Amino acid sequence: MPHGTATAIARAVVVGIRHAIPEHAALFDAGAAEFVAALLSGSRSTPVGIAAGADAFRRAGAAEQAAGGDLVRLSRAYQAGGRGALPIMAELGRRTDAGVVGTGVEAVLRCVDILARLSTEAFRAAQQPSAADLRRQLLRDLVTGRPWTDLALRAGWTPPERVVAVVVAASVRIAPFDPGVLADFTVEQPYLLIPANTDPTRLLGDAPAASGPAVPPAEAATSLHWARRAWELRGRGLVPSDGLVRWPDHLTTHWLVADELLTSALATRSLAPLSGLSPNQRGKLTETLDAALDARGGAPEVALRLGIHPQTARNRLRRLRTLFGARLDDPEEQLSLRLAVRAERVLACPASPAARTA
Repeated sequence: MPHGTATAIARAVVVGIRHAIPEHAALFDAGAAEFVAALLSGSRSTPVGIAAGADAFRRAGAAEQAAGGDLVRLSRAYQAGGRGALPIMAELGRRTDAGVVGTGVEAVLRCVDILARLSTEAFRAAQQPSAADLRRQLLRDLVTGRPWTDLALRAGWTPPERVVAVVVAASVRIAPFDPGVLADFTVEQPYLLIPANTDPTRLLGDAPAASGPAVPPAEAATSLHWARRAWELRGRGLVPSDGLVRWPDHLTTHWLVADELLTSALATRSLAPLSGLSPNQRGKLTETLDAALDARGGAPEVALRLGIHPQTARNRLRRLRTLFGARLDDPEEQLSLRLAVRAERVLACPASPAARTA
């Protein structure tokens, strides 16, 4: 196709494209028209300046992807541009050679195909996840039990021998961390997966957080489960709320709340002798029982632990002996009583109806 003819048709094609997708119209400048003219003329090598016009169609593909659009709309726009050139080709055919119409249509179809291909490649390239997206998806795969080894390679993550999940507050600001740390701050409750030999406070400082147990990477879901449970305990006031709640530091509390119905039943059964007392009496004897189970020096040590007079301690110990009898000397019963006292404190077990009416 002669250059002058190609230039006229190219301008019509670009005008049609701009009309079909006005939000991208600014991309299709004179350089884009020159590139289309080069394609229509069948040029196999185009100057750098003209070849740069191809970027308009690449940028259109990337812009469409960023806007959540689709390739069909771009393809239709390019086809509309091609149809917009038909009247010009028909007029040229009447003035010169009728064969220009057939040749021109074939050239336009080839051109539209190339333009669509340029946009498609850019659209799909824009869909490629970033390194941050890959690492975030890797973390999600790890904690949901999906296959993750191939994604680890793509994300450049070298799995440590053991990892620890850490849950943080949504408002927490994290210090820069090393490539071994995975994190997802896009969810309602952000969390990290760090190598077990990494101190979480190095990343978090004194920010509120809760960690799970150290596990192999394939068991990351288990660590995250317990980190979330530790965070829940923190929210309930069952563990300290400042700084990092480390899972290993509160194993007994985790155990007691794992099945609260069972734990409450244990506390109720083991501490049944106290059920008929007033709340005030029950509270004093429960704290005395707790101190007595830990003390080895009798009334003086119990008095020291509780900050009460030794005679008051002796009176309470006698009352406990009356209520519990030989159970206080049985090692197995002592264990049950220790757990029951701790459970009542952790779960704040309500007193029985008899106690509430005493």
